[in-house]
Amino acid sequence: MLHEKLLQDPGHLQELMTLLTQSIAADLAGRPDEALDIIGQAIALDPAFMPALMRRADLLMAQERYAEAIAAYDDCLQRFPTLEEAGQSRHRAMILALDHCQIMLEERPHEAGLLCEQAALLERLGRFDEALASLDRALEYAPTHQQALNQRGNVLLHLNRHEEAVLCYDRILAQSAADAAAIFNRGNVLQKMNCINQALWCYEQALTLQPNFPEAEMAQSHCLLLQGDFAGGWQHHEARWRTTQLRGQGLFPHEPAWLGEPPLAGRSILLWAEQGLGDTIQFARYIPLIADMAAQVTVCVPETLRRLLASLTALPNVTLVSNDKALTPHDFHCPLMSLPLALSWTLATIPAGVPYLHADAELKQQWSAVLGPAPRLRVGLAWAGRQHGELNHTRDIPLSHLRPLAEVEVELVSLQQQIPAGDQAELAQWQRMHRLEAAMTDMAETAALIDNLDLVISADTAVIHLAGALGKPAWLLLRYESEWRWGWQTGSSRWYPTVKVFRQQHRGDWSGVVEEVAECLRLAADR
Repeated sequence: MLHEKLLQDPGHLQELMTLLTQSIAADLAGRPDEALDIIGQAIALDPAFMPALMRRADLLMAQERYAEAIAAYDDCLQRFPTLEEAGQSRHRAMILALDHCQIMLEERPHEAGLLCEQAALLERLGRFDEALASLDRALEYAPTHQQALNQRGNVLLHLNRHEEAVLCYDRILAQSAADAAAIFNRGNVLQKMNCINQALWCYEQALTLQPNFPEAEMAQSHCLLLQGDFAGGWQHHEARWRTTQLRGQGLFPHEPAWLGEPPLAGRSILLWAEQGLGDTIQFARYIPLIADMAAQVTVCVPETLRRLLASLTALPNVTLVSNDKALTPHDFHCPLMSLPLALSWTLATIPAGVPYLHADAELKQQWSAVLGPAPRLRVGLAWAGRQHGELNHTRDIPLSHLRPLAEVEVELVSLQQQIPAGDQAELAQWQRMHRLEAAMTDMAETAALIDNLDLVISADTAVIHLAGALGKPAWLLLRYESEWRWGWQTGSSRWYPTVKVFRQQHRGDWSGVVEEVAECLRLAADR
């Protein structure tokens, strides 16, 4: 996968390939440090050159520098999240690191730091019960070990044992009341317990102790947005660009950013997608408002969204692109998720009119032919988000939990583009559900398929945003903890009038939600 700069500049590509070749030669000649140094030069020349990123990670793993190798694979996956080779190699590096850690523990079984290292690897592999056991061992030997207490709180959070997680952070704060990180982590647990005011107090305390703490400011923004305080929420939301996760990920640093001033009349502006597909769909509603203000608007989105958002190009001054490397300069730029702040002076509420995106008529007709007549209520189902990078275990719903839906007399259509590995065997039992993931090549295809359905039922994924943006009736199956865009109540969504929210009543318990949705589905099918 070569990006545009390489295609346009063969000399640049030749220089990179020369360095890659030299690195391979140095490694074969038994000079691994030199090989790493040369590949580092290639990455410095072009940080998005995937072969060099993978080569660096592979060299580090060959030298048994597992922690650095894992970080290098993470860097590769951050830029190329669907690169299967990087994901598999990263998993292998973590297993090897875990084996190495176990060998060291046989020599030093009471070393709390090593047990914490083992727990961190187990946690990243999703083996939370084993990680908890390692941390409990560490705390047996060192009861006040702050790193072990902090990690134990994080693991307990994954296991939906929130009250116990809070106690871990309290034990840290009993030793050091001014530990901003522990106060922040305590706030995160309280937020997931829907104790929003208490969480806000924690974030404010953490920021008092450590003013440059963008993660705390970001979490604070989510609480404020959840409470409907958009003025404060969107302002603090800008702290995301200073967090460890997103630092350095902002695009177009050499063009002036626009956050509402100066006026855009007669000017050009570049709007660009950030983070997830669902975020982009959610905030695309603001694009027509900018088109009313500016002379020329260019919107840069991932390729998988380009055809879906093509309906926006009906606006005469809007151009849609998916390649940020070949763009001409603009007067200003603004990420899509900053538009609510930029427009706050003119918007008192969320612009929630739907549909604001439209399925392509020809694609819709093609899907109609594939599906054929609908003798029963036709329902689309999505139960998990993306299956690469950091997986969201509390958001996704194991397919086996949704069996009550399969017993209702409706026609089920899978809207999953990626099937979770743990659901493959279960899915084989759902013989009556249409499986069409191979044909859903981008979100335009998914939109056209959704337009042929009567109802969409989904976990908190890009599919629910897409159904809402299309104005399609949709039911969202939501975890217990508050998520800022959905509020903390069940019922209608403030962002999407046609989306109804069904929330867990108890953390981690999908059975109650699924039974409620199944009963509503039976009533809808009988109409």
